[in-house]
Amino acid sequence: MKKSLLLLAVAQAAVFAQTGLLGGDVGLHQQDANTIGFLKVRGGTGGTLAIDNWGYTRAARFTDSNGNTQKFEVWDANVEEGRIDAALAGNFNFAIGVMDNLDVGISLPIYYDHAKDLSTEAIQAGMVQGGLGDIQLYGKYRTPHFGPDYLSTAAVLDVYLPTGWKGAGLRPRHAWFLNGEGGYTYAYTANSLVIGLTGVASLDFTKQGKPFIWNSSLGYMLVFGDGSNTLVYSTGVNYQMHRWVQPFLEFSGEMRLGNNKYPINPLVDPMLLTPGINVKLPFLDFIGKVEFAMGIDIGVRNLLNLGYDVDKELEGCEDFQLKYRGTLGQKASYCYVAHPLIAGIAKLNVTLGYKPVGDADGDGVLDDKDKCPHTPPPIVVDADGCGIDSDKDKVFDGLDKCPNTPEGVEVYFDGCPVDSDHDKVPDYIDQCPNTPEGVVVDSVGCPLDEDNDKVPDYKDQCPHTPEGVAVDSVGCPLDEDNDKVPDYKDQCPHTPEGVEVDSVGCPLDDDKDKVPNYKDECPDTPEGAEVDSVGCTLDTDKDGVPNHLDQCPNTLPGIAVDNVGCPLKKKQDLDQLKKGIQFEFNSAKLTKNSYGTLDDIIELMKQIPEANLEVQGHTDIVGTEDYNQWLSEERAHTVTDYFIKKGVEGSRLRAVGFGTRKPVADNETEEGRAQNRRVELVPFERGGNGKSGFVDKVNEMQKAE
Repeated sequence: MKKSLLLLAVAQAAVFAQTGLLGGDVGLHQQDANTIGFLKVRGGTGGTLAIDNWGYTRAARFTDSNGNTQKFEVWDANVEEGRIDAALAGNFNFAIGVMDNLDVGISLPIYYDHAKDLSTEAIQAGMVQGGLGDIQLYGKYRTPHFGPDYLSTAAVLDVYLPTGWKGAGLRPRHAWFLNGEGGYTYAYTANSLVIGLTGVASLDFTKQGKPFIWNSSLGYMLVFGDGSNTLVYSTGVNYQMHRWVQPFLEFSGEMRLGNNKYPINPLVDPMLLTPGINVKLPFLDFIGKVEFAMGIDIGVRNLLNLGYDVDKELEGCEDFQLKYRGTLGQKASYCYVAHPLIAGIAKLNVTLGYKPVGDADGDGVLDDKDKCPHTPPPIVVDADGCGIDSDKDKVFDGLDKCPNTPEGVEVYFDGCPVDSDHDKVPDYIDQCPNTPEGVVVDSVGCPLDEDNDKVPDYKDQCPHTPEGVAVDSVGCPLDEDNDKVPDYKDQCPHTPEGVEVDSVGCPLDDDKDKVPNYKDECPDTPEGAEVDSVGCTLDTDKDGVPNHLDQCPNTLPGIAVDNVGCPLKKKQDLDQLKKGIQFEFNSAKLTKNSYGTLDDIIELMKQIPEANLEVQGHTDIVGTEDYNQWLSEERAHTVTDYFIKKGVEGSRLRAVGFGTRKPVADNETEEGRAQNRRVELVPFERGGNGKSGFVDKVNEMQKAE
């Protein structure tokens, strides 16, 4: 029989609603700033029900009247003994409006904790039974209006009388129940007088034509005893899906702020996330205003341990050990758990004195409050049912197709600013008010000029001119030399008129010899051949073979050559003779075999007295740069010194060292490095002053080049 009664109590609690903070017309844990109204009364009931065993008796120890101690915790849901498997909290509440802006009320909490515990002593100690909580008296005062029309505020005074049962239950229903001195904590009472003061703010955006209501509250509970002073808070967003239906999402909690030996830790205290739905029941209007809400309380703290790991759950447990004493002197200790993992929650309120009133113009404001009864939709109205004209252009919001027109701007009947030239830019911002009809304009009403050439698109015959390019009166780029290539592209801006040009405005050069066709006297020069100022091929060594065909470009004057410009006699071919000039390793000293070659070159110089010869020294990259430069110069001097010694005038000779700077092969291979260690013999013509000599320094040598 007793067990049946317990199950009946659990089932009945499923329709109770224990809000923690008394609410109003919306949500479950949130408060709003509205009051009931003069002489209207409201009664309600509701509660929460949790059927999980999530940590109600963490690390619990129970001592019976004989001094025997045993564990009172089991985490395995399959084990019957020691498991807390249900808890509920409910209330009955009543309030009356003593003034339009002042309500007073009372709430009687009812609690119950149930455990599948086979210990007779634990049951006798009252740990698994129901009981009453602290009676709550409260008053809510709606403060005088200030700020925007959608903002309202209120102040709530709560007084909790220590009438709750001692020695009953397991989970403290409020954070301020914790005994701050480390003494006995009771699950259903603070055992002391508690006074709370809470501020409430409501933002009703439905008055702005948006379907949202946001309520927030913040309060402080002062305990006159061994409990814990506590900050209480809530916030909730409500969506006006329908006149009678409001889904919502709430965040609420309690946080101890001191006056106790337990550490301050917001995650240990109650902290809930509550989705739900609030429904008004219009078919019960003959009774009064009937509201029903239901949702799910989700413990935020428990989300940090989704795997229900026991060791993790017991971390820090020693800091929150609660002491309990039963009615017969039995004792227990366990860790503080503020709330279950998840719980169902519901409430039912009935407000008497509520009189159903119609809404003749369908603007959402009932006729008894509607000061402007002839404002049908889609006109947006204020709380008094009068049309709102946010931009003060004398066209109501809802009818106003341009609702943000600046004040004072002339508008049409639909609330949109006047646009005299019909360019879709209103006159008050139109900087070009006389634009021809049909012309595309920018944001300030001026004709588009996409290429920014100061010629509007509707006149621009060249609409894609690059920005910054000078144009004529019809927007086309200037072409001063009239070669049909605009100046900004013309790389040859002064081409004579009539000369055929390429895409960048330069005269055509078909043979690519850098002499334009109109000047080229040899228009079919092979590509890559060196030419003179009139486009004809060069013959530097004057052997009758042009440079681009000449395989021996350094032939001395007067030497007979073959069809590729090479001397018919090997001893007259400098490119062949230079191969015979060799030096000892890492030295400027000539090898013995080199002198015969040098003598042949001297003989050639004597045969051709007008010939002048530059001896160039080169090295590979082995060694330092400075050393290689020095070595190349020394080797060149060794050759010229020998020539002078053998009777060649010094004025006909030059010695130059290039070091590593002019390789002819890859220095990465031995074969390539060998080719780079060489001497070149290059004829030159002396200047008009008849001076010549050795160029020893690199900067002087480069200057001579």
